[in-house]
Amino acid sequence: MRADTTLADRDVGEMAVVETFPEAVVDLFDLLTRLGDPVTLLLVVAAGYLLADHLGVSSTRMATALALALGGFAATLALKYAFALPRPPGAGTDGYGFPSGHALGATVVYGGLAALFDDRRLSAAAAALIVVVAASRVVIGVHYLVDVVVGVAVGLGYVAAGLRAGPGYSPASVTAAETGRTFALAAVVGLVALAAAVVTDTVVAAAATAGGWIGWRVAGDRVVAAAGSTRRLVASVALLPGVVVVALLVLDGGVTLPVAGGLAGGTVALVLAIPGLSG
Repeated sequence: MRADTTLADRDVGEMAVVETFPEAVVDLFDLLTRLGDPVTLLLVVAAGYLLADHLGVSSTRMATALALALGGFAATLALKYAFALPRPPGAGTDGYGFPSGHALGATVVYGGLAALFDDRRLSAAAAALIVVVAASRVVIGVHYLVDVVVGVAVGLGYVAAGLRAGPGYSPASVTAAETGRTFALAAVVGLVALAAAVVTDTVVAAAATAGGWIGWRVAGDRVVAAAGSTRRLVASVALLPGVVVVALLVLDGGVTLPVAGGLAGGTVALVLAIPGLSG
């Protein structure tokens, strides 16, 4: 049997078990899986960064979480297009199946936040969310078990690499320079994704990671120096709906590749710059 055929037929029997789940269980997990949606995850870290001062958390920690999220998104695409393995039959959704982007993204975002803030309760919540998101992808039939297991494993590896490149594990504090190194790693992974395939998703990933790196280099020091203010809060809240609209627009593929890249990179750079410009 050919190796690629063996990899494609990777269900190890669990899809037959999945088909026996009650419809109510499937419907519940269909809702829970949205906790790992790329737009949801990016919005969580973007909102946390923009509102950091008013939430009583460090802007540099949240910027690092955003850098991890962007890099995780790019890593997912690099692997999906490198392996090009299908989803289970009847999945009802487009795109390649290996590894699970929801499982990888949830691990990077929730696991990254837990590592950055080093809080036991946050770590427990993060672990629960990762398990729920990973399990949901199998229960609703859009991934094989191996897809989510590898997604979680790669996500953990990326968090470790991102923290090692930047502030380290469970850092007492995070400097602008350390955050910048995490953005630099994400930008490199974005280029790897683009090398794997030139499509809307990878162009968006490469542009977003590059925009994050450039935006932080330009505005990082000002963000750290700026004090929280009502003006900063208003500007941050006003920007969030725009972030959602742009994310949905570019990921939907309704614009040309150059426009998608420009919107993605420009929006990420603006998100990073706003706290420094409006302080």
